[in-house]
Amino acid sequence: MTGFDTADGARALAEARATSGIDRREPEDFVAALDAFYHFARRGTPDEAGFAQLDAMAQRLLVNRLRFADDLARHPEILDENVADPIVVIGFPRSGTTVLQRMMSADPAMQSLKFWRLLNPAPFPGEAPHEPGGRLVFAEAVADAIRTGNPALHAAHPAVADDADEDWNLHHLSFQHVGHIYTGVPDADYLEYLRTLPRRPSYAYVADLLRYLQWQDGGRRGRKWILKSPVHVGHLEEMLAFHPAATFVYPRRDFRTVVASFCNALEAAQQPHLTRSPAAIGRIALAYWVPEMHRFQQARARLGNRLKMIEVDYRDMLADPIRHIRSFYEQAGIALSDTGETAIRTWIADNPAGKHGINQYSLERYELTEAMVDDAFGFLDATPSTETQLHV
Repeated sequence: MTGFDTADGARALAEARATSGIDRREPEDFVAALDAFYHFARRGTPDEAGFAQLDAMAQRLLVNRLRFADDLARHPEILDENVADPIVVIGFPRSGTTVLQRMMSADPAMQSLKFWRLLNPAPFPGEAPHEPGGRLVFAEAVADAIRTGNPALHAAHPAVADDADEDWNLHHLSFQHVGHIYTGVPDADYLEYLRTLPRRPSYAYVADLLRYLQWQDGGRRGRKWILKSPVHVGHLEEMLAFHPAATFVYPRRDFRTVVASFCNALEAAQQPHLTRSPAAIGRIALAYWVPEMHRFQQARARLGNRLKMIEVDYRDMLADPIRHIRSFYEQAGIALSDTGETAIRTWIADNPAGKHGINQYSLERYELTEAMVDDAFGFLDATPSTETQLHV
């Protein structure tokens, strides 16, 4: 699928150059992916307000790309930063992945991807790289807009400006990750297009962004990154290509529950401007996740004992998180300190279940049945583990 109109992409790039004051050219493969994004954004957004929202997001991403490239040219030592060994939380939404990431990120001995860093990885002009400044103010405004304007999305995935969030947000800057359909353009044809693109470039680019963020924060200083996103489940080999000593943590929950939850989050994310029906959302959910889980299973078989991955039942993990986090740390070659445990327990106390709202969802709303989900994921062992398992 090629030959997209280039007008929107060219305009957006010109505006980003004018805003940033940086006149750099983007690679052809990136420009093609940007044109595709605008094509599907135009096609799937029925009103100008909705398109303007997506356009503003693209502008923010493009400006950050330019500022990052400019900093990299002036500070090539950024690429010397070591990001080889993160702890990476993978797995479906509603399987405890967000809470696990945020608990471990509360430990000051770990490197945290706070929401304000994800929305604008490049410092604002005139601000010190290590200080939140205007980036935190911007993130607080975004989080407040989601909380007040889209409570369903906030309940599904709370946005908290100064708390950890998914590194999938960094992949937005590539416009090439298959998970880019989450950006507000949940379109089956867009998904098909994204699957034609090579998968490694997005992970190479994000590894450099992590180096950039680490450099801004005074360098590694012994800290491992805590990364998390469901989209990584189909990208084990891509992750390991750029983070060769990664430790993966895979909380598991039954697919009937997590597919319904994913549909709920995807439906909430498209409000109020998009018009895809719940049934269409259900179809997109299966079209996305079934091939990704096939990739996951196949990569595990190829990697064998080169893959360090811990599987855990999400209920067991949430019932005794400190015990499991201590185990995750040990497998990653570090120890949970008393200071870290205290910080994690404080985060838990400050963030009780239901703090940001209660999610309600069902397969039926998306015209899916338990039998359809069971059949779709029948090639996997869908029974969650009851004990933490390590595959090394």
